[in-house]
Amino acid sequence: MVKILLVEDNVVDAQLAQDILSDWNADQFEVVHVTDLKQALAALGRDRFQAVLLDLSLPDGHGLATLQEVQGTSPGIPIVVLSGFADQAAALQAVQQGAQDYLVKGQIQGDLLARSIRYAIERKRTEERLTYLAQYDQLTGLVNRALFRDRLEQAVVRARRTNQGFALLLLDLDRFKAVNDTLGHDAGDAVLKIVAERLKSCVREVDTVARMGGDEFTVILEGTASEAGAETVAKRIVQTLAQPCA
Repeated sequence: MVKILLVEDNVVDAQLAQDILSDWNADQFEVVHVTDLKQALAALGRDRFQAVLLDLSLPDGHGLATLQEVQGTSPGIPIVVLSGFADQAAALQAVQQGAQDYLVKGQIQGDLLARSIRYAIERKRTEERLTYLAQYDQLTGLVNRALFRDRLEQAVVRARRTNQGFALLLLDLDRFKAVNDTLGHDAGDAVLKIVAERLKSCVREVDTVARMGGDEFTVILEGTASEAGAETVAKRIVQTLAQPCA
């Protein structure tokens, strides 16, 4: 069952959309219909939906600002824009702003709407997957070098704004090459995964643990008031990593 939020103030257009989806045989759609932006935001905050069909001209919202409001409430949800105007510039802007598709109401026929929803969901999944691969280490699931740099820049900005320090820990694994050479790369990968989990267990959720490559890791400790605090975490990490992996 694919749960859809239909945001449409025109009763005739809303009923047409629901009729089209009810006739689609490939998927079963559960449609929740609301008539204004306020109801839509409340529904998104309350329930889980796979996609949103969004009219940009609502009693309490108009244009791309409506799209941005919905994205602000549910950043990861696929959105298919419904419009009464065949405006190519508006369509391009909507897609550039994060909508997965732009449909003109009078031109929605047959299975076009259902296919657009299904493709929107799959495109969003692919987009999220590509974003994940670009920012996280595929082996350990830790932040990778690129995202680490961004997190470090953000930490610097926050430290300057709040006048609170942060700590940066750099570490690598002694004699890790010997593990790969004697036991093989599968064993080495298993060790790296264990190390990643142990590092995460030593810090808070607000901190960042990153794999820089090979056996090199970094940790950003947010809001660290003193060197003593960083040393305490460092000692905890050393003690945790010193435990046998097997």
